[in-house]
Amino acid sequence: MTRIQPCESSFFRGIGVYYINKNLTDDEGDHVWAVVQESCDLTDQNDRMLLHAVATIREAYGEQEIREMAEDAPLVTVPEPADGVANTFSLDLLLSAFRSSLPDPAAEGGKPGQLTNYRSETTELLARAALATVYGFASPPTLHATKGNRNQPILGFDGWTVMQATDGELALVLLQVKGTEDAARPPSVAAELVAECGRAVTDFTKLKGFLIACLLRCKNTSFELPLMNLIVELERDNKITNTLLAPVIVRGKADSHIDDLGSLRGATTSFLHARARGMTLSLGAELTAFGRAAMTKARQHV
Repeated sequence: MTRIQPCESSFFRGIGVYYINKNLTDDEGDHVWAVVQESCDLTDQNDRMLLHAVATIREAYGEQEIREMAEDAPLVTVPEPADGVANTFSLDLLLSAFRSSLPDPAAEGGKPGQLTNYRSETTELLARAALATVYGFASPPTLHATKGNRNQPILGFDGWTVMQATDGELALVLLQVKGTEDAARPPSVAAELVAECGRAVTDFTKLKGFLIACLLRCKNTSFELPLMNLIVELERDNKITNTLLAPVIVRGKADSHIDDLGSLRGATTSFLHARARGMTLSLGAELTAFGRAAMTKARQHV
């Protein structure tokens, strides 16, 4: 039996425990929904939620992997006479280069806030971190590190992960995330999530392409064999039996509430064999301003 460790509370290295102000609701059919409320003060550069977002962004793009590679890198052997070529390098300069390669909010010009990558990507990454904490999802290597254009989104899904299912097997988790400042309950984006979740488990071409990309990213990790098995199951059976859909509504200033999820809770029959592990999450700050602040701070190296 393959076991993959879920996200530990110390995953973000001591910046604080998050997503503990939560309530969970169980529905028939093994569908579970969470209401999570957080707070943030963007005038405080040391706000814990802001620092958490910064750590989340850096982690998604592979900062820890870069650190580990630097620690394990063998000394360079240079044939003589190659005068002036050093066999060591500066980790500080390496990390500075890494951070300056992260998405730059200033490079996105005058796009409307809701269309910016820094808003949507920060929202998606925080949703993934919250799901990992609340539901015990694993934290796999992400595809962000492979993005050619850092200011564009990745692939067609908002994210993926796995978790240990109740039968002991691994379940594939597909994340679908929408950020909103709409105070209505449910907000208008909930209807989009309903439609996206209904398509997620039946668009086989898109799902196969996504899983293959994930498999290549996860070479030589504990996710490699489970992903191969999931891909084979999809090709053989035209479905992955243990599929979870994780629709997440991320609110800015408006507090999250169970009523945000009303239309999603009523549409689970359209999820077919998939079960829901949904969430509504409020950050306590306007999403565009929060995303810009988090991405800008993630790029800093001082």
